[in-house]
Amino acid sequence: MNKYLLYILTAILMTQIGVVDVMAQKKKKKEDKIVMPQFKGGQEELHSYLLQNTRYPREAMKLEQTGEVIVEFVVERNGMITNAKVVKSVAPSLDIEALRVVTNMPHWEPGTKNGMRMRSILTIPINFKVIREQGKYIDAETMDDGIQKKSKRKRKMKRKGMDFDPQL
Repeated sequence: MNKYLLYILTAILMTQIGVVDVMAQKKKKKEDKIVMPQFKGGQEELHSYLLQNTRYPREAMKLEQTGEVIVEFVVERNGMITNAKVVKSVAPSLDIEALRVVTNMPHWEPGTKNGMRMRSILTIPINFKVIREQGKYIDAETMDDGIQKKSKRKRKMKRKGMDFDPQL
């Protein structure tokens, strides 16, 4: 009888160890270390990239179309951007520009799970706003032209021996 009791106790003990083992494995699964993909240089660099490379379409500017286009894309294991699509549309010309900017982004730092690179799906909002100054619409191109005109004027005035006043 003692023999049977010993076998039953051993079986119960092994079952309990197995349950503890399964519970430990479940905990490990919950503790997976996941690192999301990042634009090289972080959020500030991403914001800078978007500001420098997004061009407001003239058609949308004339119609004063504004809003937030949300683009979804996949960051591949090698950091490449693929499968970009508009999730929230504003206007066709703004959607096309948002897709152009996202698909031309440089490679990202890919996401990882437990140290292994993985594909990740991200969404990003791109805001379009029309700025009006003295009845004229301004975009990055117009502002650049204004700066170039001032610098030409400054060089011309220096050649004539005059001081340049940026207020003029």
